Amino acid sequence: MKFHIKIALIIAIFSTSILLFITGILLYKGHEHLMMLHITDSKELIHHFDMALRETAMWSLGLLLILILISSLLIAKTLTKPIQELNHFALRLVRGDRHLNISYTINDQIGQLGKSLMKLDETLNAYELRRKEMTQDLAHEIRNPLASIKSYLSAFEDGIWTATPDRLKACVEEIDRLILLVGELDTLNDINNPTFKVIMKEQLIANVIEKSVIAVASELLEKDIQVELDLDKTINAKVDALRLNQILHNIIKNAMYHVPKDGIIVIKLFKESGDYIILVHDNGVGMDEEASKKIFERNYRVENRYSGNGIGMTITKKLVEAHNGTISVKSEKNIGTTFCIQMPFST
Repeated sequence: MKFHIKIALIIAIFSTSILLFITGILLYKGHEHLMMLHITDSKELIHHFDMALRETAMWSLGLLLILILISSLLIAKTLTKPIQELNHFALRLVRGDRHLNISYTINDQIGQLGKSLMKLDETLNAYELRRKEMTQDLAHEIRNPLASIKSYLSAFEDGIWTATPDRLKACVEEIDRLILLVGELDTLNDINNPTFKVIMKEQLIANVIEKSVIAVASELLEKDIQVELDLDKTINAKVDALRLNQILHNIIKNAMYHVPKDGIIVIKLFKESGDYIILVHDNGVGMDEEASKKIFERNYRVENRYSGNGIGMTITKKLVEAHNGTISVKSEKNIGTTFCIQMPFST
């Protein structure tokens, strides 16, 4: 049974019940007061009067019931029309329709629900655009190394090239790039999962930073990049050491790609206003203001000699926020970049 018919029946049954109750009282009280008059030959008079009352009541009830049913249907349709419109709106959203409008604009609870659904429409549309952009970007990122590997292997197979160590190393680097991309996608998926949690334990933050630097030491040596550490070794805080290591790894790797040969990366750790601060500064190529604002956006890549996949900084920001911390960046073209991580001692 349709919703507006249910409401109409409820209104009709309620109205009819009240009407029958009132009619019963009128018939009873009319008969009672007539009996009190003690009119001669009252039986016949009372009988005709009762008949007149009953016929009047029956006609009145019949007409009123018709009016009640019609008015109930009209009232029910008026009440349920915006609800049906919202339901239709929600179903269209589920089907994938976007940029929809709701004609009900009265500022009541239903109107507020309509505004919420329109806001949901805008949000879903934004997510849909981001998903499409991400799919295109990832397809591009995956296609490039695969194409490079295929071209190398085809050249080896056709005898155009011989499999020299340098050419095999280039293939391995492309494979490593694919593995890194898949790993970052897995991490991003884990972070976006509602059940994701960081495992907090008391740690000496300086030790975690030193381990992060040691993990990329071979690459730093290969590029002749110097690392200077200025760490407060007394800072002990609750942190997920694995995730903090991942945060620092992403930032240091980002700096390595932008710092020239014989460049410097400076990492500082100190206390400030009840929090501890980690600064990672480099003297690399830097970024303009627009790039500094967008660097943490998913799939955003700075146009320079390093072509990343635009996911690492997004993961970094989400991991910092999972610790109830904040991350910011300041940069100047051809001067350098400074990442600032501010974390609470406990969460």
